Amino acid sequence: MRVVTSTQMAAIDRRTIDGGVPSLELMERAGAAVAGHVLELLSEHQDGHGHDHGHPGGHACGSACGHDHDHDHADAAGDGEDAPCGHEATDPCVLVVCGRGNNGGDGLVVARLLAAEGVPVVVMLLAAPREMAKDARRNLERLPEAVEVVQPRAADWPDVYAELAQGAGVVVDAVLGTGARLPLEAPLAALLRAMNDAAVPTLAIDVPSGVHGDDGHVDPVAVAADVTVTIGLPKLGLLLAPGRDYAGRVEVEDIGFDPAVCAELAGPLHWQDRTGYLPLLPPRPTTVHKGDCGHLLLVAGSRAYGGAAHLAGLGALRSGIGMLTLAAPEPLEAALRVALPEAVLCPLPATAAGTLAPVADSDARALLGRAGAVAIGPGLGDDEATDGWVRAFAGTVTLPMVIDADGLNAWSRGGREPSFAGRQVVLTPHPGEFARLAGLPVAEVAARRLELAAWAADRWGAVVVLKGSPAIIGVPGEGAWINAAGDDALARGGAGDVLTGLIGGLLAQGLCARDAALLGCYVHGLAGTAAAREVSSRGVLVREVAAAIGPQWLALEREASGVAALRERLWPSWPEAGPR
Repeated sequence: MRVVTSTQMAAIDRRTIDGGVPSLELMERAGAAVAGHVLELLSEHQDGHGHDHGHPGGHACGSACGHDHDHDHADAAGDGEDAPCGHEATDPCVLVVCGRGNNGGDGLVVARLLAAEGVPVVVMLLAAPREMAKDARRNLERLPEAVEVVQPRAADWPDVYAELAQGAGVVVDAVLGTGARLPLEAPLAALLRAMNDAAVPTLAIDVPSGVHGDDGHVDPVAVAADVTVTIGLPKLGLLLAPGRDYAGRVEVEDIGFDPAVCAELAGPLHWQDRTGYLPLLPPRPTTVHKGDCGHLLLVAGSRAYGGAAHLAGLGALRSGIGMLTLAAPEPLEAALRVALPEAVLCPLPATAAGTLAPVADSDARALLGRAGAVAIGPGLGDDEATDGWVRAFAGTVTLPMVIDADGLNAWSRGGREPSFAGRQVVLTPHPGEFARLAGLPVAEVAARRLELAAWAADRWGAVVVLKGSPAIIGVPGEGAWINAAGDDALARGGAGDVLTGLIGGLLAQGLCARDAALLGCYVHGLAGTAAAREVSSRGVLVREVAAAIGPQWLALEREASGVAALRERLWPSWPEAGPR
């Protein structure tokens, strides 16, 4: 799906309204979509949340907090004592914190719809009704008496929130959304800090308050949401650090925007949620044999960097391929035979420096054998003779191919740019390698990652995975895709080697370059996060990331495959693996 900035989303809103959909109807649709997610989050956290739900006055959210709330909108519960809500006093409520704009209006729709479902709801209103946007004010007027509205003075926001939150099972952040103007003023910043300090499960509407929707910037604080329900299309600020670290799980809700309008007004950036990756899984019927599952030729390693060949081999073997041929300099043969018994080892002559010696054309053709794809580059080292052979070999191979590390440096060290137009090729540079290939400063690459990944893909005629957090995948003629998984667990030497093997294995199984890069980056990111859960991002080893790939396939297969569902019914004792 397309990714938008706040300005682009506003233009889509305007075009939709001009096309005949009333703005109040869009607000109603957004609120209805969010309300469903609130009910799910409330159900997840209702039992054993650990908050003291009992409050003076018997309100579900404890409105009798001893503050002068300066109500501009009457408390719908009456005089503030023993409000009859139809629930026990200890039932957790939903606390909806509403700003003055349309994000607050969405929150008021959520409050009304939840109340209609019998959920106790309290609204903390941050503006007088006369100060609110037109549609938000209309939805304030539509609130039923069952919804309690509290409107404290700005100076009291943190204290009032802290007391109301004690009885809340879920908080809905409807304060700013994409309307954040940074830096935040002091009263609002203090409220957002109080929202984080309360540690109540929180759902943000569109964008967590305090996160800039265009670039993820935060100044000085933002709501740390468990779930962000973003309306229409994902906002760029939810996908880039630090904003993505505040967004929690991102759920995108389509409320009826015309896809043609979205395509016209959005930029050339793409993102997909978990369901978008499921169709990319290579088919794997139960009748397959190893010859049906792909054969990868991996060319990697040197005396100095034997571990790179090992780690790339692990990534390839975890990809699901049926056969792996690993071509490495002869000095690595003994170690790799022990480390990777599943691979077919093809030892090749080495230079005096322990790097791969140039391979004769006839031997290179024999090396390719029955391979369906090639991965080349991890750990090949810095040697002029090796570089020249890598360029020549990669320039003539017609199989799908992934090139990484010293495979890419072979071009930059030779003062050349790669060119693969019309072929299924994936390049996986980190920012330094990309900078050398493109002839740009590393700082410029870091600042323009989204733009440059797409530019390089078109220029070099290959899918370009610009590694980082998040990885950006440039696709010729399509723009760029933002990877939906991955974190600092992958910030260590060797993680990219695992990714190279994984993408190469997916190419060998028949995926096109784009799909292999998208799925490979996603599963690699999931595996890093899963592996770090056991030992922290500081302590995880790259080989543990490779080992965590398998459970991620299992989780995806369970969601995507009818066969997996059948297996689950037959053998329900299978252990849990990965996010569901």
